[in-house]
Amino acid sequence: MAAAQTKQRRFRSVSLFWLIPNIITVAGLISGLTALRFALDGQWSMVIGLITLAAVFDALDGRAARRFKTSSKFGAALDSLSDMVVFGVVPSLCLYLWALQDSGNLAWWATMFYAVAIALRLARFDSELREPDEKLKDFFTGVPAPAAAFLVLTPICVDLELGIAWAREATYVGAWLVIIGGLAVSSIPTFAGKRLKLPAVAVLPVLAGGSILIAGIFMQPWITYLTLATAYVASIPWAIIKFNQSPGADQ
Repeated sequence: MAAAQTKQRRFRSVSLFWLIPNIITVAGLISGLTALRFALDGQWSMVIGLITLAAVFDALDGRAARRFKTSSKFGAALDSLSDMVVFGVVPSLCLYLWALQDSGNLAWWATMFYAVAIALRLARFDSELREPDEKLKDFFTGVPAPAAAFLVLTPICVDLELGIAWAREATYVGAWLVIIGGLAVSSIPTFAGKRLKLPAVAVLPVLAGGSILIAGIFMQPWITYLTLATAYVASIPWAIIKFNQSPGADQ
């Protein structure tokens, strides 16, 4: 009887809506792994584009799961494993291939530090059981993995756009890996943006700004990338101030 029930559970049907978020997650994983292939070929613009695309997929899969009410332990585990590979292992190895592979053990240590930091950040996120205060749901603890990957690749953008020689120096690249990895595992609050709502008067200006951003992505992609990275870093002090002003901050 027990065997029959097990067999019945094993072969039960799965909703197409359950598959959609997981397909998006797998698409992000494929994008990240393909970025590593282009890194091996030295095509750095493709590396940045594919990891950025993976971050877009990462933003969509959770929203699709919530939209279709198909969140599951399987999806959460797949998402975390994908994030570890795409935003932890791949960016660190790409920077190692780009600037650090001839710089000895210390450069490899910096590479591994970033990857391990992302793993620890994801483990902390997954193991957090206590529901935060309602107002504190507007914040992450530390820099999220996709944002960390976005930031850690900025030296490549500086080199592609500005041609500054020191951006590829092993000392600076290694230090940058350690700094971003440290921010990922820190307790610094950063904006989550999940419940961001705009007043009606701000809709048209935001749409206009979005159109400028899209045009910038096509016309000046690296300048746009660096502008977004700078804006994100500049938002961190503001997030700390807003977090400290939240009523639940001291709980």
